[in-house]
Amino acid sequence: MNAIKVKSLRKNFSMGKQTVEVLKGLSFEVESGEFLSVMGPSGCGKSTLLYLLGGLDEVTFGEISLHGKDLTTMKEKDISLLRRRDIGFVFQFYNLVPNLTVEDNIMLPLILDGKKGKKQKARLEELLEITGLKDYRKHTPRELSGGQQQRVAIARALIFEPKILLLDEPTGNLDSKTTVEIMELFKTIHLELKTTIIQVTHSKETAAYGTKILELNDGVIVRETRIERKAS
Repeated sequence: MNAIKVKSLRKNFSMGKQTVEVLKGLSFEVESGEFLSVMGPSGCGKSTLLYLLGGLDEVTFGEISLHGKDLTTMKEKDISLLRRRDIGFVFQFYNLVPNLTVEDNIMLPLILDGKKGKKQKARLEELLEITGLKDYRKHTPRELSGGQQQRVAIARALIFEPKILLLDEPTGNLDSKTTVEIMELFKTIHLELKTTIIQVTHSKETAAYGTKILELNDGVIVRETRIERKAS
């Protein structure tokens, strides 16, 4: 089953009297439970693609379907609900609330949505365990390393049990050792929680954690490669 289906996707931006084509008719599919790495040089359109998939920007032309729902024809309030409950976002910058503890930062989306009960608390405990943050639950972001802060952002993105997780250069601010740790965490999330993951990256090493790589250049798909995993 397809988690995402993209057909003839185009995105233009107006710069004064000039129109700039950023995405030039992309078509591809992402299966449920797949880990897709979108890579390419700066300015190739990969982050623009991610924002369109997450409903953060409007499509110029074409179709985006998320689990059978056509994002391009949905009302803004329905897109907002979809973003909040079915899609998790992890960005290069952690965007944590400085004066909230780790567990309050993770629970924040649920609190804003008016949900807080036994099921949600059990989910919090599960995510603290998966991300290795149980011993830091009462810490504030300023007491954490960059890698730990990103783990909090990841747990927050997963609190609603989203069907799709979108990653925009999630290790861009981290050193090489921490990058490996965070990517191993995404690998665990993909395998254990069966989450569909799409990450945008310029790094071949980071892209290799995916099950498929989609390479963009100048707004078009230049290569699509499936990564075969050896049985462990």
